[in-house]
Amino acid sequence: MRPTKSPSDVSPVGAAEISQRLGVKPRTVHTWRQGKLMPPPRWTVSGQPAWDWATIEAWARRTGRMSGAHPHAALLELEGSGWRGDLDEMRRNRVSRR
Repeated sequence: MRPTKSPSDVSPVGAAEISQRLGVKPRTVHTWRQGKLMPPPRWTVSGQPAWDWATIEAWARRTGRMSGAHPHAALLELEGSGWRGDLDEMRRNRVSRR
């Protein structure tokens, strides 16, 4: 038998929060839902679907829609360490792929 989650373990999220946390456009979340690619919503809040974040996170990791780290985590780490690089300069000097 699976242990039951306590109410404090539940974290409801809507499509907007899912898109933000997974770094995709809101329309992508709606497309996944319409295509029955994601778990069904657990609740309806004000007429809108809502999911438990733990369920969505597990699904996103399992299906490759969420990697272990946020795509900008390395830059945020550099910024927090006092790095003074110029991202615009780096972009101007990168080699284009053709």
